[in-house]
Amino acid sequence: MTFGFLLVLFVFLSLDAKSAKPLKKHASQPAKVRQTIVLSIDGFPAYYLSDPKYQTYFPHLSEIFQKYGVSEIATVNPSVTYPAHTSMVTGKDPAEHGIYNNTLSDPFEKNDGGWMWYSEDIVGPTLWDLAKENQKTTANVFWPVTVGAHIHWNLPQYWRKKIPEDDKLLRVLSTKDLHKEAELAVGAPLNDVSKDEVKLKTATWLFQTKKPDLMFVYTTDLDTNHHGFGPGSDKALSRLLELDKSIFDFLQSVGVFSPKGPGLVLVSDHGFHSAEVVCAPNVVLKQKGYIRDEDGTFQLSFKSSGGTAILLPGANAKFTDSEIQSLVSEILLACPGAEWVPATSGMLGESISQTSEDQGNRYLQKKIHPNALGLLRTSQDLFFSGTRKGEVFTKSQTKIHGHGYWNGNPEMKTIGFVYDPTGKKHQFLSVKDVFGIVKEMLDLKEKKSKGPRVSTKP
Repeated sequence: MTFGFLLVLFVFLSLDAKSAKPLKKHASQPAKVRQTIVLSIDGFPAYYLSDPKYQTYFPHLSEIFQKYGVSEIATVNPSVTYPAHTSMVTGKDPAEHGIYNNTLSDPFEKNDGGWMWYSEDIVGPTLWDLAKENQKTTANVFWPVTVGAHIHWNLPQYWRKKIPEDDKLLRVLSTKDLHKEAELAVGAPLNDVSKDEVKLKTATWLFQTKKPDLMFVYTTDLDTNHHGFGPGSDKALSRLLELDKSIFDFLQSVGVFSPKGPGLVLVSDHGFHSAEVVCAPNVVLKQKGYIRDEDGTFQLSFKSSGGTAILLPGANAKFTDSEIQSLVSEILLACPGAEWVPATSGMLGESISQTSEDQGNRYLQKKIHPNALGLLRTSQDLFFSGTRKGEVFTKSQTKIHGHGYWNGNPEMKTIGFVYDPTGKKHQFLSVKDVFGIVKEMLDLKEKKSKGPRVSTKP
């Protein structure tokens, strides 16, 4: 055997070994992580999915749902926008993440109708926090509770008077120069009264130009029309038909379902129900002296979410269990269809993982509000008002269209959809599952917690 032949053989074997090594490494690598978009359609009831007469109003989404599957999912309590959206990005219930309602408990309206806009009120890590820890970039178009959030390109939802002056606020609260840059790119004002088409076009521009790893997009017009005209109304369904086309155009513009396109989590926060009568439990509390307008103090106050109202104590409040029972009995007598759930109730129609008797008996405080004394709820066409004026129980002149009802009520069920380009299947049972699904899709690792942050909010 000649030296030349041995040299050639050695080179050949070396090249073969080098070429084989990457193949072995490639075979063991996980599928490539894709960019991910979380898109929320506020106020999409699950019963729209199951009734064919509604499906004609979202033909593009219906086709997508039929091809890839869609879930009817549960929301949280209270079933309102800000707690639900914060549960999506934390995986926690409102009592844990600190966003207990859309607005603070504020019996005397000192906050001038302000909402819980500020991310500093969220207890625990959010998806955008995890993304930052994992060196991934984030973007946002109007997702709730994002003022001051650690998002690379942040256009938070915020308003004060819903006039053009609000645009100046948004310019200051958004990532520096981003709001103005977005308006110039889209050619339209961007604020809380902008139509969803403007927000979706802004999201397209943001995704295409900034190329974030994770983007949040929030639309509101379906919810607005449901509140104004009712679920199933001609106005709401006509708007849904328009939104269906705009959402489909957005998904195409960012390349969802294309070979190298992003993953998608499409979700809503709650369903809808209509009420014909109004119960105002704070009227009873005021009559009994537990709410004092004259000095702006209160011992007890009901914070309404629409279909539920939670009883909260004031600062340094003094009362007995028998006093509460007496008040509740009077309210229930005045408001047919109302049901009282004390803070020490057990399962309440929802599956709870119990590690002790106390955990099961403190459901409201562990899931809804840490200071809850009890809660009014209903399965009837009844709306709980936070007003302390007028009559305790009245028939409404027009139907009141809303949500906030107990999440076990079928009308509060909503929708959840996942498209994972890697082909992985994800379980989607609750709005809280968004957190885990996105973590998996982006392979986000959580650092060990340094201990829970304690909320001091009322």
